[in-house]
Amino acid sequence: MDFKRLRILRELADRQTVGATAEAMNVTASAVSQQLKTLQEELGVVLVEKIGRGVQLTEAGHAMAAAAADIATAMARAESTIDTYRKGWQTRVSAAFFPSAAEMLLPGLLHRVESVEGLRFDAHFEDPGTAYFAPLAADYDFVLAHSVDGPDVFAQTGLTVVPLLEEALDVAMPAGHPLAAKSRLTPQDVVGYPWIGVPEGFPFDTVLRQIELHAGRQALRGQRYPDLRVLEALVAAGHGICLLPRYTAMANAGRGLVLRPLSGVKASRSIVALARQEVAARTTIGQVLEMLQDEAASIASELSLRDS
Repeated sequence: MDFKRLRILRELADRQTVGATAEAMNVTASAVSQQLKTLQEELGVVLVEKIGRGVQLTEAGHAMAAAAADIATAMARAESTIDTYRKGWQTRVSAAFFPSAAEMLLPGLLHRVESVEGLRFDAHFEDPGTAYFAPLAADYDFVLAHSVDGPDVFAQTGLTVVPLLEEALDVAMPAGHPLAAKSRLTPQDVVGYPWIGVPEGFPFDTVLRQIELHAGRQALRGQRYPDLRVLEALVAAGHGICLLPRYTAMANAGRGLVLRPLSGVKASRSIVALARQEVAARTTIGQVLEMLQDEAASIASELSLRDS
């Protein structure tokens, strides 16, 4: 059994199409199809079947793709062991950040990475919906992701999920707003005020829908915008209230905003790092992920003290 062919199967499982797999592996689509055909003949089972103008993995194909991920992980661990003795390092690490995670975590992480001589860290911008973070792990060493449904929403075969922060989502309002007199708010308190929202499908919109469900009526949505700094500016200018992540907003408390915690609904987001198992097993990636966890813990501790 040729491991290179198993790698092609694993890439196909992640990327869904022969064309995308061929592009990722820098080969032709016909070469991918031929290698998959040869692998099927070697194993004596159907791994890929045609569906419309494309292909999909069979149950056996998915099982073998998962096995390929396990093999790749074992090989990466073996290479990591050798790295320990050779003192060899991956010299370049690439990672994807959504905007508020980059603002909160990237400056301190870069200081930590500077302690590793010869290591270059490349940060990239990605801000998809929750369901589209995991596939990005095929293109980066690791990806920062967030969800209001907890870290388990990212769990899948072949993927390592590294929890970083559980960040409360507070209701933000301008100083002097009637709600600022309360120390804690409920869905009934906030649903009747104009809201500055995020586009439908974004995590914070899910929480607002829960507020509506518990309050028994719809909120009045005004502007919808995906950038937190713009939301802060609109709320500070008196155009409505909104949900903001606590640590991120506290670190930028210069617009005269007031934050109040919300009771009665799950109002928090889980921030995690996602990496393919075999990538997370590399010595350098493991070290950078540990630095990222340390930076997240430091931020949580500092802002919790400030909050108290």
